[in-house]
Amino acid sequence: MNTLQLFYSINLPKPRFTIFLPLLILLVGCGGPPANNPLLTSATENYNVAEQDTMVVKYAPVALKEAEESLEISQKLWATKADKSAVDHHAYIAQQKISIAVETAAFNAATSEISRSEVERQQVLLDVRRSEADRSEARAESALLEAKSERALADEARERADQSRQAAMNAEERAKILAQRVNELEARPTDRGLVLTLGDVLFEFGKSAMRSEGTKSMDDLASFLVEYPERKIMIEGFTDTIGSEEFNMELSRNRANSVKSALVSRNISASRIQTIGYGEEFPVATNINEAGRQQNRRVEIIISDQEGNISARIL
Repeated sequence: MNTLQLFYSINLPKPRFTIFLPLLILLVGCGGPPANNPLLTSATENYNVAEQDTMVVKYAPVALKEAEESLEISQKLWATKADKSAVDHHAYIAQQKISIAVETAAFNAATSEISRSEVERQQVLLDVRRSEADRSEARAESALLEAKSERALADEARERADQSRQAAMNAEERAKILAQRVNELEARPTDRGLVLTLGDVLFEFGKSAMRSEGTKSMDDLASFLVEYPERKIMIEGFTDTIGSEEFNMELSRNRANSVKSALVSRNISASRIQTIGYGEEFPVATNINEAGRQQNRRVEIIISDQEGNISARIL
């Protein structure tokens, strides 16, 4: 089932062996809460369908995680014989978040497809330039055969053909080099541009000063920015939920500024760098365990397009 089919069938329960349904069966067998809550059962089965959809998992992990958390709350309320309206409320929220996850996956997949189409468009332009170069060279050869008196014009046409061919080769080579450098940086393409994520291992817990382990990452990024002076970057800091919101907001800003200082010390102009701290906002994983919190403690570096544009984060 593709993502679009999933979206239109999201309210049609489909039996599937999951981590949730065995819990319902166990509780019934142990004399627990009522044997069935239709809304909760439907939400559980719809979540399991979404979780098995590779497109949803790939393109909407955060939304899927939020749906899982709402579903778990409903499950726990049902297991403890809480008021049915509370169970239904959180099951309904889970249903809506599942739909959001499916829509988000469809949107992000479409955006990714647009990016791939842009690469194909660039290849077509390169092919056109090669064809233009070949035609120019053919015209030059024809001019040489027409008359010796026109040799100067033929030579000029040949020179233009060589320049066109060289321009096409240079453009192709630059595209290959850019792809290689992006791969070396371990940056990933997104709808905002190329994104490089620095984990919290580059900082002491609760501190903003960079550790020595961050030297190579900063050297690689600075080298990339030197090679592509038209590119600008946005540095965004994030934290987990440990500590107060005020502390986490300040920590995220300081970490973003720490990365900026490291790049400026490597002769990257401060005018090419923007920083912002989001604190606990925009988590990429749950904050209920250490593994998830470690993913949320991060710095993301967004690299602009060749015109220096960076899309704003959607709040």
